[in-house]
Amino acid sequence: MGTVVPLPCRGFILPALVSALALVLPAGLTGQQTSAPARTPDVHFVPTDTTKVREMLTAAQVGSQDLVYDLGCGDGRIVIAAVKQYGARGVCVDIDPVRIKESRSNADTAGVTRRIEFVEGDLFEVDLSKATVVTLYLLPSLNQRLLPKLFQEVRPGTRVVSNAFDMGDWKADRMLNIKAFSGMQSYAYLWIIPADVSGEWRLEPGTGTGAKPYTLDLKQKYQEVSGTASSDGKAVPLGNVSVKADQLRFVLRAGAGEGQGLQFSGKVTGDRASGTTKGNGGGWSWTAVRIKPGSRPELAPQSGSN
Repeated sequence: MGTVVPLPCRGFILPALVSALALVLPAGLTGQQTSAPARTPDVHFVPTDTTKVREMLTAAQVGSQDLVYDLGCGDGRIVIAAVKQYGARGVCVDIDPVRIKESRSNADTAGVTRRIEFVEGDLFEVDLSKATVVTLYLLPSLNQRLLPKLFQEVRPGTRVVSNAFDMGDWKADRMLNIKAFSGMQSYAYLWIIPADVSGEWRLEPGTGTGAKPYTLDLKQKYQEVSGTASSDGKAVPLGNVSVKADQLRFVLRAGAGEGQGLQFSGKVTGDRASGTTKGNGGGWSWTAVRIKPGSRPELAPQSGSN
């Protein structure tokens, strides 16, 4: 992040700031310490500015079809806003029973309890496979530990929004520069989970096209993809490779005089992909099967205590 100084993190809050927040927050959002969590939480609770909540949910394009998971939900305000203002459903996850009780109480006050699930537990152990949006306000080290889990469990196209902190070398698809209600500048980061397209693929043209099959060998790091292609044992120039959510695009130039080349676009579903072509000699359908998985060392689980 260079010289950017983000808003105070949950893990760095000072006692004086706690007292100040207690004075300015509405009574329904302050909660009371009535019980202790199963273990010490990784971060202390600092509420996300309401302006920032709105900007984060808007950037993630939250809508009525979404299921929003807030990992380390605090008082539940992000999920409550997603449900009440954007029509989504939500899951509040926090290891601290006080925060879960507070979230439930605030959701009840807002009249949205029926559309929210409350999970008291460790965010690293919660199943995220049903999430379409994941929101975070964690330490950078926790974000990076969470990264492999996100790629392993959530579906391509899932949006991940982090308040204040990025995810190391996973470049954000968008950085939000937000002027908070307090007047301070702060930041948030948005990523869209890309499909895994790494490995060797056998691409077959549709029947009756007269086109030749291709072999693609794709290398991937997060949403960045490159690789090589061949047909009949001869190299074919491969360029403009990209993957966004479950959509794969690339260009093959099988010979001279092909202008912009043959443009491929399609949808990836696990080890299979299919789509259409356009360009010189295009207009036909194609299918592809992954015949050898690729290596993704950037997604290796990171060690660390919870």
